[in-house]
Amino acid sequence: MKVARYVGGGRIEIQDCAEPECPPGGLVVQASASGLCSGELMDWYLDQKSNPILGHEVCGTILESQDNRFPVGQPVFVHHHAPCLQCEMCFRRAYVHCRQWQSTRLVPGGMAERFALSRENLTDSFLIPELRDVDAALIEPLGCVAKSIQRARLCPGDRVAVIGLGSLGLAHALVVQKLGYEVIGYELRPDRRQWAQDRGIDARAPEQGERAEVIFVCPGHESALRFALEGAAPAARVVLFAPLPPGQPVAMDWCQLYFQDLEIVASYSCGPEDTREAAGWLRDGWRAADDLVSDFVALDELPEAYQKMKRGDLLKAMVQFT
Repeated sequence: MKVARYVGGGRIEIQDCAEPECPPGGLVVQASASGLCSGELMDWYLDQKSNPILGHEVCGTILESQDNRFPVGQPVFVHHHAPCLQCEMCFRRAYVHCRQWQSTRLVPGGMAERFALSRENLTDSFLIPELRDVDAALIEPLGCVAKSIQRARLCPGDRVAVIGLGSLGLAHALVVQKLGYEVIGYELRPDRRQWAQDRGIDARAPEQGERAEVIFVCPGHESALRFALEGAAPAARVVLFAPLPPGQPVAMDWCQLYFQDLEIVASYSCGPEDTREAAGWLRDGWRAADDLVSDFVALDELPEAYQKMKRGDLLKAMVQFT
């Protein structure tokens, strides 16, 4: 079967791979759709791994099952990381720090024609018969958005800013606006501003900045963080949705942070409560793929789409397998 593998230096290739076997108590899934995550564009992150197979924004149809809750032939959402729900970290909803969450994964990966997942992965997997596959493949990234918004602790009257209107920056803006808050999105690229404006978002260039009580920083760049701090109202919460590269300390005016009473909050990945909230948004009728995915491609077309997405020439690519 075919898979998309990162081969180093910011490049991916479509390669052949052995068929996965069903783990005890687990599943084998035929992929239907798999989104390309912006995190998979970060060379510094992928170069430290051993030529990984891409893909974790995925859904598919069950081919083999050793769990009666997941019948063969049913469409299913699966999370590549799933917590034990029994440890101290899980009780705190700190799922990303659960040892099981950190050790679980899809085999060989979600950007593959077929993949397997273990019994442990099923704590964050569920059937999705009522959803389009292109929307269901967005449950994991939208779960990350759900967690980010929850950690922001929105309050009545908060003005919200979203820095960066890539796919998930746009998702933040759309969801927060649906919740009834005033939202401004800031983006350097005119084409992305136009894409967001076409979907009802007040999208502006950075020089048109205003103060906000909640600011989501979606690009993993120091300049985006600095722009957020400059636009932070007193007692604002600044949410870091993406990591900055390691080993590159950011000098900050800690006196400013103290006397403005600012909070900086990180939001990494998501857990079962977040993915179920995201699935609820889709079940309520949001056709999220229409808003967040610009290019639907075949697996063989992914290497070209990957480079275009790295350059910013397309908003988001998603592979459709069937």
